[in-house]
Amino acid sequence: MHRHTRALEHASPPVFPSHRPPYPSRCLTPCGILKTISMNTSDFSTISPSSEVEEAAFDQALTLSKGLFAHQVEGIAFLLARRRAILADDMGLGKTRQSILALRHAEPTGPYLVLCPASVKWNWVREIRNVDPKAECAVLSGSKDGGTADGFTGWVILNYDILGKRFKELELMEWKGVVFDEAHLLKNHESQRSKLGRRLVLEIAPEAAVHALTGTPLTNRPRDLFPLLQFIHHPLGRSFLSFAKRYCAAEKNDYGWVTDGASNLEELTLQLHGSMLRRRKEDVLDLPPKTRTWVDVEIAPETAAAEIREVFATLVASKADDRPQASRSRLLAKIIKAREKIARAKIQSTQDLAESIVAQGEKVIVFSCFDAPIAALTRHFGEAAVTLTGSTPTDKRQALVDRFQQDSTVRIFLANLIAGGVGLNLTQARHVVFNDLDWVPTNHWQAEDRAYRIGQQASVTVHYLTARGSIDEFVRNVLQVKTALIEAVVDGGALSPLATRDVLMELESLVARISPRLAEAEVPLTPEEWAEAVLEDVRRDEATATADTSGERRLSTHVTRDTLLALARVLARPKSRRFRIESSSGRGKHYELTYEESDVTCSCPGFEYRGACRHATNLKRALRAGSTPIGFEEVFG
Repeated sequence: MHRHTRALEHASPPVFPSHRPPYPSRCLTPCGILKTISMNTSDFSTISPSSEVEEAAFDQALTLSKGLFAHQVEGIAFLLARRRAILADDMGLGKTRQSILALRHAEPTGPYLVLCPASVKWNWVREIRNVDPKAECAVLSGSKDGGTADGFTGWVILNYDILGKRFKELELMEWKGVVFDEAHLLKNHESQRSKLGRRLVLEIAPEAAVHALTGTPLTNRPRDLFPLLQFIHHPLGRSFLSFAKRYCAAEKNDYGWVTDGASNLEELTLQLHGSMLRRRKEDVLDLPPKTRTWVDVEIAPETAAAEIREVFATLVASKADDRPQASRSRLLAKIIKAREKIARAKIQSTQDLAESIVAQGEKVIVFSCFDAPIAALTRHFGEAAVTLTGSTPTDKRQALVDRFQQDSTVRIFLANLIAGGVGLNLTQARHVVFNDLDWVPTNHWQAEDRAYRIGQQASVTVHYLTARGSIDEFVRNVLQVKTALIEAVVDGGALSPLATRDVLMELESLVARISPRLAEAEVPLTPEEWAEAVLEDVRRDEATATADTSGERRLSTHVTRDTLLALARVLARPKSRRFRIESSSGRGKHYELTYEESDVTCSCPGFEYRGACRHATNLKRALRAGSTPIGFEEVFG
């Protein structure tokens, strides 16, 4: 049977809760083949019940917007305007933070469920605790170990791959909020993960707030959007066959329905207004030119642990070493071996991240200090990537750069950090990914600027992958501190000698600093305990640094009063408007329509089945244009 099965013809539409009207919404922008519509904060005022916003709501808006960019405040207003929505911003605009803040405001007490790719599970934990340091987070794995206790009200995070294995546990929870991260991975509405996702939000938790987050809600075909519409209770998600006939140019052949086309896209854009919000980086005016993000990834326990234990054992005993230079040489050899093992363990996470970037239509540079990750990624991406290492002949390198810059089919530039980190102009990339962390910070800064240089017209996002529970955590802390020291020069400060030390020097300094305290322990510490003590010290320093800079982050953002008013109007929950229109099939028969924050529902039979009708379309088009809808009578009271 053709992959677009004939069973679609007879598929029953999903059952939506009948006791709750469609949720209020505000703004949409589908991406891909649909026209992009920028967010306009004036949309919030179209149905405001009065010209004044309650003072309490404005105070709430002020509190909620602290530390955010203006586009993030607008995104939170959009998510709070309806219980279920699709946020389809470009990668790097902060969808995760917007979702967390909106969920916590909509439902102050959990539990909340986050479904996401395995590679970003711990990044969600990091972001949640940046918002609420005391938040309880349970990260589930494929085994039955772990889980949550009765009465758990925190965040549960698991990857799509194990959704089926842990689903029975999820059924027992009374979810207050559900997030589908990288929701385009659920585009096949017949896949098990998509079916289980629908069951979660349509049957098990029909009242939960739901956010579908993705940078690629439409890849090539409108049909890929359909599962997301089901997750958010959109009327168009009631019948795939009706949706496909209207918007996918569906045709029936000897094998069944073929639904990979596109039709009536202007109407689809109108229908989705208020359900989907998409901002491109070039449309967001408040972004800094370069943004660094640290992505926590999980690797197998004990990866490189033996080598790191040896490093700490050598450092602790270094005072008794009569040959300090020889001791340092041994340290470097052990560290390189440990770094290479960690780099190999992060290959899959880097691959997933690069695929997500490419899927949203961007180009990306991926750096590694080692050959194995570059070779593995080269095999995986094939002709979509070009590769530059130390063994690449000098006279061949510019041709690789030109292919990446000029060939639209080449999406990824894979490079050794030393060989490709200097002298190249790769401004077609808006993302830079570091698979592993070099212990010489300046190597990273030089490599970042392959994309962030003269000729780059867009904001660049730099992604550093950090392996949890490994020496990566220490390296991350060192890089962050040294970056701040370097940037202080730009602000008129002096470059401290501390900024030029490598990571090994910092590690030696840290061990020396905490040695007196740990030496007082009644029982001598093992190398494992030394390692954990160092990491704990790093985490404490990082938390302090985050708290110290939070005020500066607030000062660096530019949230206008209009943006705050838009959020306040949503928090004040404006009223809906009701209309009625006479049926063309019989005099005296009327249909009722409700317009609530850009969503329109109609009581006619066509809308009940398809989730769309000409009455709803005409009313929505007229109200969006600010005109009086002809033939409609507004109902008051």
